[in-house]
Amino acid sequence: MASQLLRSSLRAFARPALIRKAAVPVAHRVAPAVTFAPMRSFTAGVARMNSGAVDTDLAHKLNEELQYEKSTEEAEQPEFIKEFLQNNSFQLEDKLGQDEVSLIRTFGNEKIRVLFSISDINNAAADDGFLPEEDMVEEGAEADEEEVASFPVRVSVTIEKDGKGAVTVDTVAQDGEIAIESVMFYKDGKVATEQSAEADWQRRGLYIGPQFAELDENLQNLFERYLEERGINAALASFLPDYIEYKEQKEYVQWLQNVKDFVSA
Repeated sequence: MASQLLRSSLRAFARPALIRKAAVPVAHRVAPAVTFAPMRSFTAGVARMNSGAVDTDLAHKLNEELQYEKSTEEAEQPEFIKEFLQNNSFQLEDKLGQDEVSLIRTFGNEKIRVLFSISDINNAAADDGFLPEEDMVEEGAEADEEEVASFPVRVSVTIEKDGKGAVTVDTVAQDGEIAIESVMFYKDGKVATEQSAEADWQRRGLYIGPQFAELDENLQNLFERYLEERGINAALASFLPDYIEYKEQKEYVQWLQNVKDFVSA
């Protein structure tokens, strides 16, 4: 009898929740408090990740380069550009941030566009005979007399007549000379001049003309004179490499400014 009473009391002690459940009305039950371990702030962690350890150093170095380049930059347009535009009938179309540059003029009933790219300064290879002036090593007095070889500039010349189509002459300007590579005719002048995917697709499907070097020599000479009359001459060939160097420097300064502002933001 004593052992039964002991087991009953032990069961009652081991299940106190059941006893409280019967004694406390449902409406007055209180949920037990739950204690959680402290958690790291997710947003704080993200904020720390969004600020790179190198950002400040990189922005500082970019700013140093920017200030140095600005200190050597000419405040006004260089004289060689003014002189070329004054002595020739071209108008310059150059937008900051754009790789291509155009020279525009009219000749009688013709619209002429000379298109070139500043990327040619980076494509020039040392085995083609071009070395930047600062990389050339002078060897005695003879080195002073030698002319610095210019890098080749690919130039596309488009001559258009309203309602008559257009002719595009692909050339290379180097060392004060213009060398013709090909001559192509377009019945539709827009196909020759428009910078669109559709126009580019149409150009790819057209006959590009014969190899210029295989033409009769007299015909080659006449084509060269034909371009010279329209200002595609030695003066232009000498102007293009100088202008490309000038524009490339301007684009570099703007690139430094843009990247510095981005890294610092």
